Amino acid sequence: VREEEFTPSTFNDPKLTATAVDYIQQAIGKENVHAIPAVMGGEDFGRFGNVTPKIPSFIFWLGAVDPTVYADAKKEGKSLPSLHSPFFAPLPKPTIATGITSMSNIAIHLLQE
Repeated sequence: VREEEFTPSTFNDPKLTATAVDYIQQAIGKENVHAIPAVMGGEDFGRFGNVTPKIPSFIFWLGAVDPTVYADAKKEGKSLPSLHSPFFAPLPKPTIATGITSMSNIAIHLLQE
């Protein structure tokens, strides 16, 4: 490991984020889109927006857990397994469908601009 190696912070461009959130809400319903507080975790995706000239970037988290499991964990005050946990168990079909629907709607609209 060299000292100059690092994972840069990931920064969501505010304008692109607002636009993308609007398109996601149009695609899957406003009630299914939730804002979360900023986190300081490292993500290699941050490298895409860390170039010259600056390219706006936006990363979002896609809910993937069974709604019943989520409700039970919330009720019991338990944490759910994170994305990189061996216990992470998404529901494949609705997760993939939601991701495709959301990302496709963003792309279709942004490519028309």
